[in-house]
Amino acid sequence: MNAQQLDQQRADMMDALYQRSGRDELPYGHPLRSTYTGLWQEFALDLAANFRDTDYTEMLSRVVRAMDATESVMTQKQAQQAIEVCRQQLLGDKWR
Repeated sequence: MNAQQLDQQRADMMDALYQRSGRDELPYGHPLRSTYTGLWQEFALDLAANFRDTDYTEMLSRVVRAMDATESVMTQKQAQQAIEVCRQQLLGDKWR
């Protein structure tokens, strides 16, 4: 990905976070209404808490159910591998 594509992806992500944050529904005059201030930090803290508190047994069960439509005898193993890939991606090089 080149620098322009990366910048666009980051801007798109911030727009998506803003839309999901509910900030546009805050009362007029609220200091966070119509701002991106602290939005990334709020998301990162929520993501970290969700990651920390994830019940991996439940997540595995949900992934297996989602993949079960393939009717593969390998569904459980594939789900475990999918979760591991997600974990590694989310942790990045520093935290692996």
